[in-house]
Amino acid sequence: MKNKFTLLFFGILFLNTTLHAQISTGSGGATSVLPNSTTTNTNVGIGTTEPSGRLEIAGFPAVNTTYTFLNAGDSFSKSLLLNIGTLRENSSPVGKARLLTFYDVPPSNIYPNAQTMLAIEDRNDANRLRHTARANSWSNFTLSDRAQKLVFEVYENDEAGILTLPKPDSYLTIGGTQAWPIPYRLMVKNGNSKFEGTVYVDTNLGIGTSNFTDGPDTYRLSVKGKVRAEEVKVYNTWADYVFANNYDLKPLAKVEEYITQNGHLPNVPSAKEITEKGLELGEMAKIQQEKIEELTLYLIQQNKQLEEQKLYLIQQNKEMEELKAQVKALLASKK
Repeated sequence: MKNKFTLLFFGILFLNTTLHAQISTGSGGATSVLPNSTTTNTNVGIGTTEPSGRLEIAGFPAVNTTYTFLNAGDSFSKSLLLNIGTLRENSSPVGKARLLTFYDVPPSNIYPNAQTMLAIEDRNDANRLRHTARANSWSNFTLSDRAQKLVFEVYENDEAGILTLPKPDSYLTIGGTQAWPIPYRLMVKNGNSKFEGTVYVDTNLGIGTSNFTDGPDTYRLSVKGKVRAEEVKVYNTWADYVFANNYDLKPLAKVEEYITQNGHLPNVPSAKEITEKGLELGEMAKIQQEKIEELTLYLIQQNKQLEEQKLYLIQQNKEMEELKAQVKALLASKK
């Protein structure tokens, strides 16, 4: 029986010899090898007398029947349709499953939803590839490494499709190939990338550069090149301390002396410092506000001085007018 089937299988698949045969799964041994229902059918069928492909294997015949199994292992054992390769020592059922298997599990007391599973193992009984699909439910495709750690998974249900690369040393390259070692976890080598939703980055983000440090500081966003924006909002402390009663507002003469000696305003970076260390927008805006508020205080002081001088001149003018009136009266009395 085994030799006849081997010759038949290789004749169909490799020599394309015209053979009229069908192999059923019923009892009876050699008497179960029957002709197809139409003798001109050259395909091989297992469990069917009308195979429509070169090799067709039928599963459980009743579509709307719920079958009864002892347990999950029993349901898969009795639903094994394809069993190819070396026997696996630790397989389930023990010693009967091979390296490539396909299961067509019908609805049962164990699994209410019918499901299929295609699995490929290696010779150490480690599962390397598996596709599982439950009728009217989810499906997934997984790849695992030799230590049975999940490497790749695609999962879908009615709500979403999920692609997972769970190993911490995973890399994804799009639009080309990358020789090892791969420098980045995610690489888009060709074409444009577009994100229509919100993008969250919990680490540093570099545009045109991978350097995020400047002296002792580390920056979340580092750009090599020009940056253009409609608005930039910076959170920082502000310079209202200038208006505190204990603020040391230097006399303008002292400020003039400092400018003469240093070539820039007090508490303002020099041109050399800006050239070497760059300009921090938030800090510079605060410093500029400090100078604006100091200038306001100087103007207030000058305004007070002008008001005092104005009052003094008014008083002087009043006294002058009184003096003139007295002189006039004195001259009139002498006539």
